[in-house]
Amino acid sequence: MLTKAIIEFVQDHLNDDPARLLLAAHRYPGVPVQQAVAQIRALHKVRTKIPGWYRFDLAFPPLLSVEQASSEQTARFKAGLFSGGRMADLTGGMGVDAYFFAQHFEQVTYVERRHELAELARYNFGILGAGNIQVVNAETEDFLKEHPDTYDLIYLDPARRDEQQRRVFRLADCQPNVPEILDLLFARAPLVLLKTAPLLDLQSVVEQLNVVTNIWVVAVDNEVKEVLYLLAADAGRQDYSEIPITAVNMGNEQPRTFVFTRAEEQTAVPEYSVPLRYLYEPDAAILKAGAFKSFARRYGLFKLHPNTHLYTSADFIPDVPGRAFTVETVVRYDRKAVGATVPGGKANIAARNFPDSAEAMRKKLGLGDGGEVYLFGVTDLEGKKVVVGRKV
Repeated sequence: MLTKAIIEFVQDHLNDDPARLLLAAHRYPGVPVQQAVAQIRALHKVRTKIPGWYRFDLAFPPLLSVEQASSEQTARFKAGLFSGGRMADLTGGMGVDAYFFAQHFEQVTYVERRHELAELARYNFGILGAGNIQVVNAETEDFLKEHPDTYDLIYLDPARRDEQQRRVFRLADCQPNVPEILDLLFARAPLVLLKTAPLLDLQSVVEQLNVVTNIWVVAVDNEVKEVLYLLAADAGRQDYSEIPITAVNMGNEQPRTFVFTRAEEQTAVPEYSVPLRYLYEPDAAILKAGAFKSFARRYGLFKLHPNTHLYTSADFIPDVPGRAFTVETVVRYDRKAVGATVPGGKANIAARNFPDSAEAMRKKLGLGDGGEVYLFGVTDLEGKKVVVGRKV
């Protein structure tokens, strides 16, 4: 899969410009430079995305497959939710999820429809010493129909691109079509863990599948990466308002979580206020999950406006899952007024329930990007304001 010549070339040229290496391929007889450069490009991505796989002896697929793979942090998180005897990853891809599930299950079956990806995964599992993973090259539907084995858990990350590599988002347009094969899945396992793109509406997925018992909205460094749905064969039709939704934000510190239900959100009655001494911006996973009013009530915070998802307090509230700022001034949305509060003419700008985008605000206010000042264009109970803050 990887020759000694390729490994040595990659080690020697890891920090070189891949485009220049390809142009100079004639200088390296005996080395498949195109394959080696593909390895270099993949390693650049793997280094931060899957650091445990940052090794010269592993073989990586084309960059698109690396980009579509789960990160090490998200794979570890989802694998840590379960344990047992046998599980199956029916959309194996690069194999990152299967590898981490194998650390929690006695036996893992990895299924991948593309032959080249399956062979790469087989090779890498051997290098990584993951001897409890069985590799099967098959279509998901064919595997389910032709293999009578049963599992404690099935995991699916449906492909979100069509044959022309265009992005698709509806469950029915993904491959495999999970709503269509749900009965087949439950014939093989009582639990199915489904990963979807963050853009899918949570309620629409629940209504399509009916058997969702738990939802996780997963972010890394405050960027939502995936949404996980646990489907249970014996769940019966689930009421979306009662399903526990966990918003998770992972980074360099311990993961921050916020658990709520839509019923709690619907009945929560927040209080409102003009900006006080402290301003809070919830983690992105919380905002994606839709915990707007319940977030305010849980931490005793005031909202700025029903549709402005920023929060405020007179006294500092510790351990709020989000970013906190000290409010230094609240001024009208005017170039002169704002400019007087921004030394150096630079600021980090965000718009929340505001008529202009952050970029439009920047142009109107004549400010550069960066610096220590944070400006929020918001709508509050008294009208449109610009809130200036420094991170606590």
